[in-house]
Amino acid sequence: MFLRFNFKYFSIKKTTLLFCLIIFFGCFTRYPDLSAQQKVDSLNKLASQYLYRQLDTCFFYLSAARNAARESGYKKGEAQAYRTLGTYYGYRENGYLSFRFYQDALRTYEALGDSAGMCLLNMDIGIYYQFEGKHQEALPYIKKSIDISRHIRKDRLYFPVLTAYYFIYRFDSVHANDAINALRAARRLADKYGDVGMVLQTGMLEADELLDKGDTAKAIAQLSAITAEALRRGSAYHAIYGLSQMAEYKSLQHQADSLHYYRQVMVNIAMMTGYRESILAEALDLYSYYEEHGPADSLTHYSSVIAEIMEKQDKSKTQGELDYVDYYMQKKQLRELQLQHDYQQQLLERKTTASRDRYIIIITLIILLLLTVLLLIEVNRSHRRSGKNAKHLGEKNREISDKNILLRTHDDFKNKLISLIAHDFRGPLIHITDITSLLKDELLTFDDAAKLFKRLESNSEHTLHVFDNILRWINSQLSGFVYTPVPCRPATMIREALEALKDGCEEKSLQINMQLPEEILLLADREMLQFVHRNLLHNAVKFSLASGTIHIFATRQNGALTVCFKDEGKGIQPEVLARIFEYQDTPRSNGGAGLALIICKDFMDKMNGTIQAVNNRDKGCTFSYTLPVIKHQIP
Repeated sequence: MFLRFNFKYFSIKKTTLLFCLIIFFGCFTRYPDLSAQQKVDSLNKLASQYLYRQLDTCFFYLSAARNAARESGYKKGEAQAYRTLGTYYGYRENGYLSFRFYQDALRTYEALGDSAGMCLLNMDIGIYYQFEGKHQEALPYIKKSIDISRHIRKDRLYFPVLTAYYFIYRFDSVHANDAINALRAARRLADKYGDVGMVLQTGMLEADELLDKGDTAKAIAQLSAITAEALRRGSAYHAIYGLSQMAEYKSLQHQADSLHYYRQVMVNIAMMTGYRESILAEALDLYSYYEEHGPADSLTHYSSVIAEIMEKQDKSKTQGELDYVDYYMQKKQLRELQLQHDYQQQLLERKTTASRDRYIIIITLIILLLLTVLLLIEVNRSHRRSGKNAKHLGEKNREISDKNILLRTHDDFKNKLISLIAHDFRGPLIHITDITSLLKDELLTFDDAAKLFKRLESNSEHTLHVFDNILRWINSQLSGFVYTPVPCRPATMIREALEALKDGCEEKSLQINMQLPEEILLLADREMLQFVHRNLLHNAVKFSLASGTIHIFATRQNGALTVCFKDEGKGIQPEVLARIFEYQDTPRSNGGAGLALIICKDFMDKMNGTIQAVNNRDKGCTFSYTLPVIKHQIP
């Protein structure tokens, strides 16, 4: 393939963040002779450079630039930060905040009389409306942007406006030729001034033109070269955009494998460089693909990717809205302070001019006193409203945080339920599949088949019984986990669990030595406890040697009962034993068994019990759990 990744441009490790901090603080410490405006301009320039490379780093510099501009009162620098924030939130798929920051930047530039800034902002808003599908609303802004750029006559300002003109009018039959000419002119100017971003962008648009004309091979070749150049230069945004176009081209050529590959690359780059929200659709498509075709590891990976994107999207949206509210409140407070300052100035002037006339002074003071009282009342009301708003926002944030914690708790429990079902029914289903394969290949005699069918009937009945019990238990927990303990008789439950393992015991000629009093009752959730029984017995049978003995016995101490399952196998390696109830892919855990033990530990924690595993002195190991006894204590 033409793609060779230069990941050094996309890395966001701790070293990169440290480097960003060094640059940021260097602007304020190493160069004390820089003016406040120069510092703001430098931060804005850094943010613009990272806008197409690393979105999270871009936001870091934008926040610093905006705060520095506010503190120094540098309006032009603040407007530039707002414009870049509009583009930033556009890439974050937050159209509301994108439009609001564009509007704020435009108003600031209009107040300053900055024609270049007004030109660019009108272009940005026109493109925003076009992306929103509002073509008629976009036209006035792009026309105004073109008029201003023609008046200014600056080429470096004119060629992005030409590109925007092409973007808006490319499908307009009346202006189609003008749009193509605008694109060509923009490309010439981009080459002339060496603007890498515009060269990449216009090149990709030219590839679209080639595709529209039917020259698919040339379009793909041009887009491949441009995308490779974007990757080489570390321009993540253009690389993602190019890969998206490449996927579309391959889709038109019905090249499913290539389409799948480009989507994977897009997702990987976007997750590393902060453009997560822009590839949510591709991540969902990849999840659907792996859900249908496998493997499970890829399905799990893209499930995690989707969850991370949605979590970051919600967090970014919430944080952005809070930042905007904070910005709005600061502007309101600034206006109030300005009004107070103007009022005090007028008061001094009135006192100076009215000093000759005593009655005029008295009347003026009375009027001013009344105005001051009214102003203080209004300021007090505003302060109380601000306090209420802040309190309300705090309560909302706490409510959202509590709901998120509850949702994660419920989601974790439901995942445990799914794992529980998979663990308990995987074995019997595989056994059924093996039997049907043997029957299909005609490898069994009639007598062997009859014996297998008898065993199959017994296993199926037991599996169905277990399935019914678990379904009833899951149905009671659908709204979230609620622990409701009931009296449980472990001796009876263990015998039930052993029925499903009868064949395994017979194959290994295992003896079951159970010394557990029938009258013992424990306080637990029955299905949780039975899952623990089935798993510990299954492990004991699985790792026991032939002709061995499994010992099941109980001890009591301080009103609690410890039920032990002792096998005569090879035991557990010490490094595995230390983390046996944590996830680990080892020969003893065998992947699925390790997950089952994790669920056992989780269930015992929920039932206010404990679970342990130790190696025996002679051979084998012993798994045990401890729960409170409610009656019929052991003698």
